[in-house]
Amino acid sequence: MGDRFRLQQLFLIVCIFFSQLAAAQRDSSAANITSGDSLSYPASTDSISTAYYKLNKDYFKSFIPALTYTLSRPAHWDKKDWTRFSLLAAGTGAMLLADWEIRNVVQRNRSAGIESVAKVVEPFGNTYGLYLFPAMYAVGAITRQPKIASAGLTGAKALVISTVIYTASKKLIRRNRPDAAHSSWDYAAPFAKQRYTSSPSGHSNTIFTAATALALEFKDEKWVGPLAYTIATATAVSRIYHNRHWASDVVLGSLMGHFVTKAVWKASQKKPKRIPKY
Repeated sequence: MGDRFRLQQLFLIVCIFFSQLAAAQRDSSAANITSGDSLSYPASTDSISTAYYKLNKDYFKSFIPALTYTLSRPAHWDKKDWTRFSLLAAGTGAMLLADWEIRNVVQRNRSAGIESVAKVVEPFGNTYGLYLFPAMYAVGAITRQPKIASAGLTGAKALVISTVIYTASKKLIRRNRPDAAHSSWDYAAPFAKQRYTSSPSGHSNTIFTAATALALEFKDEKWVGPLAYTIATATAVSRIYHNRHWASDVVLGSLMGHFVTKAVWKASQKKPKRIPKY
């Protein structure tokens, strides 16, 4: 049974991955590369997202500006942004109040069928989510598909930055996990030594970072976003099912992964990027 689950997981990864490769191959016909030795761009350009990242010092130097841009976004929000933030904060707060009841309902309704699905999707928030973007870069480089390689590098940057932010948040929030707590209000002081690491959910942050990056990078493939977000949602819910996170932890981690990735992606499109010659 365990082997079958692993095969199912690998099948889903391969489907997503090689569909992206096919999309990049179609894009390559429109990306007639014209330039000198070091700098080249697709023939049809818009000013935002037409040139691609290369694994070099400029790529690594872009991490700090992207982090700064992401953290400074609230200072540039308009009324619409603050309204959206208020609604999401209110929804997360309502979930926080219902955490104990949600936990009890979920744990009373465990079943073999749900367990099998949860085991399949849960690794997407940890192992597969971490390896996805390096694998995309490697295959993009090997197959001479700069769109795939650049998407892998952009996604990896988003994942690093979202991980830094959610890890720092865990040290501040210090909430106990539901499988060890006797109350949903079991918190420790910020930076306390207790291993209270429930909020926000790291699995949810990771998989929603991956899903958002894929949806943004391959937005012309209309089915990529829905599929990626469906897997992300199932992965996040599995953490509630396995009693490793409260529902509000999952919501918070998912929102962080989504919006941090959108900010990092936007920051990454601001300057033209070299197209590597593979």
